Amino acid sequence: MTPYNWKRNEPQVEVLRSDALRIADDLRQGGSAVLMAGRGMGKSVFLRQLQRELEKHDVAVLLFDEPPAALTVNACLEALARRLGVEVPGVQTAREVVDAYRAQGGGPLVLLYDELDRYAEERPDGPPGKQFFNSLESMRRNVADVGVLAAGSIGVFTFRDVLGSSFLARADQIRIDPFDRADMDVLARPFEERGTPLPAPVLDALLLASGGNAALVTYGLGALWQSESPDERKVAQAFARFGQRNQEFLRDFQMGFADPTLSDAPQKAWRLICREPGRVSQKALREAIGSTQGSLRLDNADVLDLLEAAGLVRVDGSAKVDPVLVRPIASLLSLPPAFENDPEITPQQRLIRDLQPLLGNLHVLSADFFRPDPSGKILVPESVFAAFLALGFTSLGWQVEREAQNAAGRTDLKMRWNGGGEIVIIEVKIWGRNDYREAQRQVESYWTQDVVAGAVVQLTDADISDWSDRYSEECLDGAERISTEDSPIRGHFRVLSQVANSMDACVDHLLLRLMKRG
Repeated sequence: MTPYNWKRNEPQVEVLRSDALRIADDLRQGGSAVLMAGRGMGKSVFLRQLQRELEKHDVAVLLFDEPPAALTVNACLEALARRLGVEVPGVQTAREVVDAYRAQGGGPLVLLYDELDRYAEERPDGPPGKQFFNSLESMRRNVADVGVLAAGSIGVFTFRDVLGSSFLARADQIRIDPFDRADMDVLARPFEERGTPLPAPVLDALLLASGGNAALVTYGLGALWQSESPDERKVAQAFARFGQRNQEFLRDFQMGFADPTLSDAPQKAWRLICREPGRVSQKALREAIGSTQGSLRLDNADVLDLLEAAGLVRVDGSAKVDPVLVRPIASLLSLPPAFENDPEITPQQRLIRDLQPLLGNLHVLSADFFRPDPSGKILVPESVFAAFLALGFTSLGWQVEREAQNAAGRTDLKMRWNGGGEIVIIEVKIWGRNDYREAQRQVESYWTQDVVAGAVVQLTDADISDWSDRYSEECLDGAERISTEDSPIRGHFRVLSQVANSMDACVDHLLLRLMKRG
């Protein structure tokens, strides 16, 4: 039986979040906090971690997974009384409930509320959240040893901008970071325990496909658990299936940080950051947000908070400095959108049209494609890049296959467009590694009657001023140079040749430098 179930909030394998002990201690001393986290980031699991930690210190902990069905202030107060085992006829405030609890000998208490956004939902008699949470805050400030934490996403700003909330005014703002490589090693231990440890490139591919989103990481590990021989290609296949079969999760994820009825500012800022990662000026952010639609009044820092809470970006330092250091996180969620279908385009044109934005995406996300090494950070293996590109091409409508091509072996990517019979093939190489000079001949050896286009993606992390010229001299013969102006691609060549059985081959070579820092 698999130890991984991404649809449950009580995982068999979990990582204790780094701030859990500190936050639990603050709550135990009567503090308050708001946890802002996007869909799938693990906030419900985190609340259970806090609950277990607090219970070690003889603290009564009540975890409310969701609001009561009636979702009125009175229903919220009655649910609190019921869970505390007290009766307060005609209850009006949280203070009355806690006083009754203390009168029966109750001690230190912490209240944990999940799904904060739902408390802000509009109801016939108004949203219950404002009065209920303000009542909790008034009680907390005047009764010793009562802590309160609520978890939500964009609805946190509904409390601030629409409802008004004294609870938010004093609560600590906390977030959950995406899982990192060390967390992945912990989560993958069951594979070691059964004698089938996951190779490092597989974990690299899993982290890049999931972006460290807890639900996606768990999904990926569950998919690999069922495989007899997990590899990087199977990671790409698993997440391609996720993108096709779990549209509601992806929709909910999107609504968690960019609900257009509340504000379209986060989505606008996200598009800017994907185009211009690294040092983004506060002016550029303000201009990107522009005249936003929706009921919330979000500034630059609010928008970055939401994107960071969703696990879409990393902000280095303060979100209020100028420029702010922010870059996207590689994942299924950050792949470029598909083009509108053009039936007149040739397979070769479609291949290059789709490959160029995917390489642009790699460039934007390049800092995530380095792994720790005793000699310093190094690029992940070619197979990991191929797996990430396979996931990107699948999201754009291509079918990526695993079968060997001709008698020459298995290509890095063998693809068909939207169920068609024509094949395109891609090889991924890292400059200076393995047989990087042989890429053209390798693609030619895969050519058959069904192959209509090929490409070589050549990557490096080195700053080589004459790289394009050196590549042409060392690796190509008689290549056409194609302009790469206004593109992160450092060189683009097209080689026309004849292969076995007098077949014409056309292979594009694209050169991309990856930066250790975004």
